[in-house]
Amino acid sequence: MSLFTLKTLATEERVGEKLRRAREDKKATLKDAAEILHIRVEYLAALENEEYDRLPSGLYGRQFLKEYSQLLKLDYRKLVRLTPYSEEKTGDNPFSQKILRRHKFLVFPKIIRNALLIGLFCIFLLYLLIYFRRLTLAPDLSLEYPSENLITNALLIEVKGKSDPETEISINNTSIMSTEDGSFTHEIRLKRGLNNITISAKKKYGRESLIQRQILVEESYEQTN
Repeated sequence: MSLFTLKTLATEERVGEKLRRAREDKKATLKDAAEILHIRVEYLAALENEEYDRLPSGLYGRQFLKEYSQLLKLDYRKLVRLTPYSEEKTGDNPFSQKILRRHKFLVFPKIIRNALLIGLFCIFLLYLLIYFRRLTLAPDLSLEYPSENLITNALLIEVKGKSDPETEISINNTSIMSTEDGSFTHEIRLKRGLNNITISAKKKYGRESLIQRQILVEESYEQTN
């Protein structure tokens, strides 16, 4: 009885393996090949790993394969038939170009960074607008005493009120002091009859706030007798 030995057909070597073996036979590294061809190392690595989705599509990726195979003295026409760059398999726009997936990923930090910069710029502008608005607006001014249309017998009264801090206060064009919180008190002497009092508050670059009071000083009963 004769014995028959079945031969195992050797599978055809893949494109990436051919490229890698040819490069290693020449004792060259990916970096060496990249410097000679002026092609990025990651593109050559993608060819050897057959990661075609990491390569530019159309003519760009096919041209990289052609230049690399020619450098390694390989038959480009045979290699390209085994890749997505084969004319029978390619339906892409030949001038379209894909970016590496990791580059696509890097787009997001740039978007976030730009959004943060725009946000900070808007906050800065808002701060400036609020700051200048506070400078140019008239300060708040309130008067505790005297009330409107006051009638009194006293010839000396104490004016009490409050305005914003760091505000210049004046009564009848006479500057008076105020506390750190903007409160102020000041005695003024009145005359018999009708007295007009004007209290003003003004910041350095802002508009002026005014309060006016009319005070009638009557003669007392003892004085009329």
